[in-house]
Amino acid sequence: MKKKVLAVLLAGLMVFGLAACSSPEKKTDEPKDDAQKTEEPAAKSDKDSGFVVGFSNGYWGNTWRAQMVEDFENRAKEYKADGVLSDYMVSNTNSDATEQLNQINAMIDAGVDAIMIDAVSPTTIKSAVEKAQKKGILVVIANDPAAYEGTICVCGNNYSWQKIQAVWMAEQLNGKGDIVEISGVSGNAADTLRVQANKDVLADYPDIKILGSAPGNWSETDAQSVMTTFLSSYDNIDAVLAQDVMGEGIIKAYENAGKEPKIMTGDYTKSFFTKWSTMPDLTTIGVSYAPGSAVTALDVTVRLLQGKTVKEDLLVANPMDENMVNSIMLDPPYVVTKDGDQNAAWMEGLNGTKAITLEEAVDLLKDSADTAALDGWLTQEEVDQFFE
Repeated sequence: MKKKVLAVLLAGLMVFGLAACSSPEKKTDEPKDDAQKTEEPAAKSDKDSGFVVGFSNGYWGNTWRAQMVEDFENRAKEYKADGVLSDYMVSNTNSDATEQLNQINAMIDAGVDAIMIDAVSPTTIKSAVEKAQKKGILVVIANDPAAYEGTICVCGNNYSWQKIQAVWMAEQLNGKGDIVEISGVSGNAADTLRVQANKDVLADYPDIKILGSAPGNWSETDAQSVMTTFLSSYDNIDAVLAQDVMGEGIIKAYENAGKEPKIMTGDYTKSFFTKWSTMPDLTTIGVSYAPGSAVTALDVTVRLLQGKTVKEDLLVANPMDENMVNSIMLDPPYVVTKDGDQNAAWMEGLNGTKAITLEEAVDLLKDSADTAALDGWLTQEEVDQFFE
């Protein structure tokens, strides 16, 4: 779904409100005193068209990633039709760091002008980044953050995204209960930030006890297996604190065990919202983590290749290295609950993120495939506001 409604949260420095029928909202502040500006990445040449851009995707195991790549390709095709790009290429690997390095090196050897990298791990691509930069190739970190000098990071705000759900769950439990946690892909930057958000939130709720924690690898099948084990191991589970694209697997585990979930964090796909609408007693939430962030990352990449300069005061600290100020952080476009309360505790600090009801989410996705995620990205005009 190509609803260009993706809100941008610049870690408290700048917010564009992109909810439907709303106008952009701007908020600025100074970065931390101890943070240093990273050097501006340079475009390969002075030309303003005919570029070749590569996109290296470090995980390929769910429909979300497929939608992210499709979003990138659709925008790249538009740029190619306009002559801005002469070509583009995409490589995918399933959390194989060695394979990803080989794929990036192949793009470098093919003579791309820029490479967008969604890394398997934030620490695995140093050699490839350095090789690309020595050849004058622009490197943009996309979707999952990583901290490398001379790069720009255009990523979703994973910490904020997960914090919403952890606060929501704690509020539903009234600050007390026994829960299980199902994380994503261990070692992935997004998972690291999300797990940390859970820890930070739950530190304020000492009466919430984690019975067990295990990775679900952002897979319905793996999450179902993990939840099945939890259900057989613990007699009373008050809530499930999980990440995205695993909600239906968790529900299947409950159904197979002849039980019903009480409170659980959910998903933001059409199929999950459809399932939720048939379960009136289910207490859950859907916070959209938009695959369309890849579109915004490509729009930023193109402008950098054209020699445009990012407004430095809009860049914020990199989530993986707070001393590196090189990041544009993208905030969730939607928070979906049954009542869509914009003033709820979990909405605090999310200027630009829109709270909507389950019925509204179902309506937004009515013409989409069952696997489609509630999506969005910045308009071209909104991306332009980042540049001099």
